Amino acid sequence: MPQHIDYYFVLNSPWSYLAARQLGGIVERTGAELRLKPVQLPTLFAATGSQLLRDRPPARQAYRLQELARWSQWLGVPMHLQPTHFPVDESLAIGAVLAAIDAGFNALPLTVALGKALWTDNRNLADDTVVRDALVATLLPPELLDKARAPGHADTLAANTEDAIRANVFGVPSCVVGTEVFWGQDRLDFVARALGTEKD
Repeated sequence: MPQHIDYYFVLNSPWSYLAARQLGGIVERTGAELRLKPVQLPTLFAATGSQLLRDRPPARQAYRLQELARWSQWLGVPMHLQPTHFPVDESLAIGAVLAAIDAGFNALPLTVALGKALWTDNRNLADDTVVRDALVATLLPPELLDKARAPGHADTLAANTEDAIRANVFGVPSCVVGTEVFWGQDRLDFVARALGTEKD
Protein backbone atom coordinates (compact mmCIF):
# COMPACT_ATOMS: atom_id res chain seq x y z
CA MET A 1 0.00 0.00 0.00
CA PRO A 2 1.36 3.48 -0.83
CA GLN A 3 2.04 5.76 2.09
CA HIS A 4 0.00 8.88 2.50
CA ILE A 5 0.48 12.44 3.69
CA ASP A 6 -2.25 14.17 5.64
CA TYR A 7 -1.76 17.85 4.86
CA TYR A 8 -3.39 20.30 7.27
CA PHE A 9 -3.58 23.89 6.08
CA VAL A 10 -5.50 27.13 5.67
CA LEU A 11 -5.37 29.51 2.73
CA ASN A 12 -4.85 32.45 5.09
CA SER A 13 -1.39 31.09 5.88
CA PRO A 14 1.43 32.19 3.56
CA TRP A 15 3.41 29.23 4.84
CA SER A 16 0.63 26.92 3.62
CA TYR A 17 0.93 28.53 0.19
CA LEU A 18 4.67 27.91 0.10
CA ALA A 19 4.18 24.33 1.26
CA ALA A 20 1.47 23.58 -1.27
CA ARG A 21 3.76 24.72 -4.08
CA GLN A 22 6.32 22.09 -3.05
CA LEU A 23 4.10 19.15 -2.16
CA GLY A 24 3.31 18.18 -5.74
CA GLY A 25 6.97 17.40 -6.37
CA ILE A 26 7.18 15.24 -3.26
CA VAL A 27 4.10 13.28 -4.30
CA GLU A 28 5.48 12.83 -7.80
CA ARG A 29 8.85 11.59 -6.53
CA THR A 30 7.56 9.26 -3.83
CA GLY A 31 4.22 8.06 -5.13
CA ALA A 32 2.62 8.95 -1.81
CA GLU A 33 -1.08 9.74 -1.58
CA LEU A 34 -1.75 13.34 -0.55
CA ARG A 35 -4.88 13.96 1.50
CA LEU A 36 -5.78 17.64 1.70
CA LYS A 37 -7.30 18.56 5.05
CA PRO A 38 -8.14 22.24 5.48
CA VAL A 39 -8.90 23.10 9.10
CA GLN A 40 -10.61 25.68 11.29
CA LEU A 41 -7.55 27.49 12.59
CA PRO A 42 -9.13 29.27 15.60
CA THR A 43 -10.46 25.94 16.88
CA LEU A 44 -7.12 24.22 16.35
CA PHE A 45 -5.23 26.99 18.10
CA ALA A 46 -7.67 27.11 21.01
CA ALA A 47 -7.23 23.37 21.56
CA THR A 48 -3.43 23.40 21.37
CA GLY A 49 -2.43 26.64 23.08
CA SER A 50 -1.30 28.41 19.91
CA GLN A 51 -1.96 32.08 19.19
CA LEU A 52 -3.64 33.73 16.23
CA LEU A 53 -1.39 36.22 14.47
CA ARG A 54 -3.22 39.24 15.90
CA ASP A 55 -2.59 37.98 19.44
CA ARG A 56 1.14 37.42 19.11
CA PRO A 57 3.67 39.86 20.59
CA PRO A 58 4.93 42.59 18.22
CA ALA A 59 8.39 41.03 18.09
CA ARG A 60 6.98 37.75 16.80
CA GLN A 61 4.81 39.53 14.25
CA ALA A 62 7.81 41.48 12.98
CA TYR A 63 9.95 38.33 12.80
CA ARG A 64 7.25 36.59 10.75
CA LEU A 65 7.50 39.33 8.11
CA GLN A 66 11.29 39.03 8.03
CA GLU A 67 11.07 35.27 7.58
CA LEU A 68 8.46 35.58 4.85
CA ALA A 69 10.71 37.96 2.95
CA ARG A 70 13.63 35.56 3.29
CA TRP A 71 11.66 32.52 2.14
CA SER A 72 10.00 34.43 -0.69
CA GLN A 73 13.43 35.32 -2.04
CA TRP A 74 14.95 31.90 -1.36
CA LEU A 75 12.16 29.99 -3.10
CA GLY A 76 11.76 32.55 -5.87
CA VAL A 77 8.07 33.08 -5.07
CA PRO A 78 6.97 36.72 -5.28
CA MET A 79 4.72 37.56 -2.34
CA HIS A 80 2.77 40.41 -0.84
CA LEU A 81 3.88 40.13 2.77
CA GLN A 82 0.85 42.11 3.95
CA PRO A 83 -1.84 41.58 1.31
CA THR A 84 -4.79 43.92 1.15
CA HIS A 85 -7.31 41.16 1.80
CA PHE A 86 -5.78 39.52 4.87
CA PRO A 87 -7.06 37.93 6.89
CA VAL A 88 -9.69 37.04 4.34
CA ASP A 89 -12.93 35.11 4.68
CA GLU A 90 -11.66 31.97 2.99
CA SER A 91 -14.86 29.96 3.29
CA LEU A 92 -15.76 30.29 -0.40
CA ALA A 93 -12.28 29.37 -1.59
CA ILE A 94 -11.95 26.45 0.82
CA GLY A 95 -15.44 25.36 -0.19
CA ALA A 96 -14.24 25.19 -3.78
CA VAL A 97 -11.29 23.02 -2.71
CA LEU A 98 -13.60 20.68 -0.82
CA ALA A 99 -16.05 20.58 -3.73
CA ALA A 100 -13.19 19.59 -6.04
CA ILE A 101 -12.14 16.83 -3.65
CA ASP A 102 -15.72 15.59 -3.38
CA ALA A 103 -15.92 15.45 -7.18
CA GLY A 104 -12.80 13.27 -7.34
CA PHE A 105 -10.35 15.86 -8.65
CA ASN A 106 -6.79 16.48 -7.54
CA ALA A 107 -7.35 19.72 -5.65
CA LEU A 108 -3.71 20.52 -4.88
CA PRO A 109 -3.24 22.70 -8.00
CA LEU A 110 -6.39 24.61 -7.03
CA THR A 111 -5.02 25.12 -3.54
CA VAL A 112 -1.82 26.52 -5.05
CA ALA A 113 -3.76 28.77 -7.42
CA LEU A 114 -5.87 30.16 -4.59
CA GLY A 115 -2.76 30.74 -2.49
CA LYS A 116 -1.20 32.55 -5.44
CA ALA A 117 -4.29 34.71 -5.83
CA LEU A 118 -4.02 35.90 -2.23
CA TRP A 119 -0.29 35.97 -1.56
CA THR A 120 1.23 36.75 -4.95
CA ASP A 121 -1.53 38.52 -6.88
CA ASN A 122 -3.08 40.36 -3.90
CA ARG A 123 -6.63 39.31 -4.81
CA ASN A 124 -9.67 38.75 -2.60
CA LEU A 125 -10.48 35.07 -2.03
CA ALA A 126 -13.97 36.02 -0.91
CA ASP A 127 -14.74 37.20 -4.45
CA ASP A 128 -16.59 34.74 -6.70
CA THR A 129 -14.61 35.92 -9.74
CA VAL A 130 -11.28 35.21 -8.07
CA VAL A 131 -12.29 31.68 -7.10
CA ARG A 132 -13.77 31.01 -10.53
CA ASP A 133 -10.56 32.24 -12.16
CA ALA A 134 -8.57 29.78 -10.03
CA LEU A 135 -10.85 26.93 -11.07
CA VAL A 136 -10.46 27.80 -14.75
CA ALA A 137 -6.68 28.23 -14.40
CA THR A 138 -6.39 24.71 -12.98
CA LEU A 139 -8.69 23.19 -15.61
CA LEU A 140 -11.42 22.41 -13.11
CA PRO A 141 -15.11 22.89 -13.90
CA PRO A 142 -16.15 26.43 -12.98
CA GLU A 143 -19.47 24.90 -11.92
CA LEU A 144 -17.69 23.74 -8.76
CA LEU A 145 -18.18 27.30 -7.55
CA ASP A 146 -21.89 26.51 -7.22
CA LYS A 147 -21.00 23.75 -4.77
CA ALA A 148 -18.48 25.81 -2.82
CA ARG A 149 -21.12 27.05 -0.41
CA ALA A 150 -22.57 23.63 0.37
CA PRO A 151 -23.43 23.46 4.09
CA GLY A 152 -21.70 20.11 4.47
CA HIS A 153 -18.29 21.72 4.09
CA ALA A 154 -18.51 23.06 7.63
CA ASP A 155 -18.79 19.51 8.93
CA THR A 156 -15.76 18.46 6.88
CA LEU A 157 -13.69 21.32 8.25
CA ALA A 158 -14.72 20.43 11.80
CA ALA A 159 -13.84 16.77 11.24
CA ASN A 160 -10.47 17.70 9.72
CA THR A 161 -9.75 19.90 12.71
CA GLU A 162 -10.55 17.09 15.12
CA ASP A 163 -8.30 14.78 13.10
CA ALA A 164 -5.51 17.36 13.38
CA ILE A 165 -5.92 17.65 17.14
CA ARG A 166 -5.86 13.87 17.56
CA ALA A 167 -2.70 13.72 15.44
CA ASN A 168 -1.00 16.30 17.73
CA VAL A 169 -1.00 18.98 15.05
CA PHE A 170 -0.84 22.47 16.56
CA GLY A 171 -0.20 24.74 13.59
CA VAL A 172 -0.30 25.03 9.82
CA PRO A 173 0.96 23.94 7.48
CA SER A 174 1.51 20.51 8.97
CA CYS A 175 2.08 17.17 7.31
CA VAL A 176 1.46 13.91 9.10
CA VAL A 177 3.12 10.74 7.84
CA GLY A 178 2.22 7.76 9.97
CA THR A 179 2.51 9.08 13.52
CA GLU A 180 5.08 11.77 12.70
CA VAL A 181 4.12 15.45 12.56
CA PHE A 182 6.07 17.88 10.41
CA TRP A 183 5.15 21.50 11.10
CA GLY A 184 6.13 24.19 8.62
CA GLN A 185 6.96 24.41 4.94
CA ASP A 186 10.63 24.28 5.91
CA ARG A 187 10.21 20.67 7.13
CA LEU A 188 9.17 19.18 3.79
CA ASP A 189 12.58 17.59 3.21
CA PHE A 190 11.93 15.53 6.33
CA VAL A 191 8.49 14.61 4.98
CA ALA A 192 10.13 13.21 1.85
CA ARG A 193 12.64 11.27 3.96
CA ALA A 194 9.87 9.83 6.12
CA LEU A 195 8.21 8.47 2.99
CA GLY A 196 11.32 6.44 2.21
CA THR A 197 12.71 5.65 -1.20
CA GLU A 198 11.41 7.40 -4.27
CA LYS A 199 9.07 5.45 -6.52
CA ASP A 200 10.52 3.48 -9.44
